[in-house]
Amino acid sequence: MLELHERLSEFSYGYGATREAEDLLSGLGIKTVPFLPSLIQEKSLGFDVAFNKPGVPLLLQFKLGQSVERFVRSDKRFPAPAVERPFFRFTIDTAEPDGQFETLLKAETDGAEAYYVAPRFADWPQYATFFENKEVLHRSVMISPTNIRNALIAKQAPDGSHRIVYDQSSVHVCSEPSEIEEVRPELMEDRIRDRLSHEARTLEDAVWQVYEGFENRAEIRRPQLREESLHSDYAAIVRTPDDSRRAQRTERLHRLKTKARSSEDAMGAALGLELWALGIQLLLVSKNDD
Repeated sequence: MLELHERLSEFSYGYGATREAEDLLSGLGIKTVPFLPSLIQEKSLGFDVAFNKPGVPLLLQFKLGQSVERFVRSDKRFPAPAVERPFFRFTIDTAEPDGQFETLLKAETDGAEAYYVAPRFADWPQYATFFENKEVLHRSVMISPTNIRNALIAKQAPDGSHRIVYDQSSVHVCSEPSEIEEVRPELMEDRIRDRLSHEARTLEDAVWQVYEGFENRAEIRRPQLREESLHSDYAAIVRTPDDSRRAQRTERLHRLKTKARSSEDAMGAALGLELWALGIQLLLVSKNDD
């Protein structure tokens, strides 16, 4: 088993994937601006994007897991997934309150485009070649949190820690293998282009809906998690009380408004910062302002 972070940099991989997402959408006449944490330090905070035009937040969660030659079943009741060797895997926690998966799924439910993105290669020389040829995204797997949730439901699998296992042509969520429909970069392009062409919602409204939706992440939790939460390991996690978290978010947004060029820029920065704290990259996507 090879730990990918020993051969790849998550920062470099994420940078390459983000730049390619920008380039793909730019080729369709779509403006794409990533959130960078350094923006928070600017005296005049702003994004070069049209908040008053149709738009959508795009969320990318980068994952570096392991490259594996042999599948070892942790639960002997279930067969190994049908994958070619070598294959890859990474772990997600679909039950963690306010965690990465729940945040991505809630954002997607509220209208964002959200994807896990992970490499189908294992070392720096390969990455350098793919980056040079603008093939990083095409040499990666992209999975929406909704497709993961649907695959778990199809097997009546509970929420919790799950492995995403994939080779060059298929993706599965385990313990009991359930195949997941992946999203190729071309399909992501088509989805976003169609949404900007047929939906009237502005980027400002889309960002606000996702940001406000994070106040109610619990509403997307599956019933079993609500029923068992008091008896689970998650009950022991020290979390910021809801009232305190709301106050912190309100204060942060107020501070950002004092230095932003507009209230829309402040909202975009507040959403980007909240996602960045979880390791999620936000890109603001809108029709070109021409």
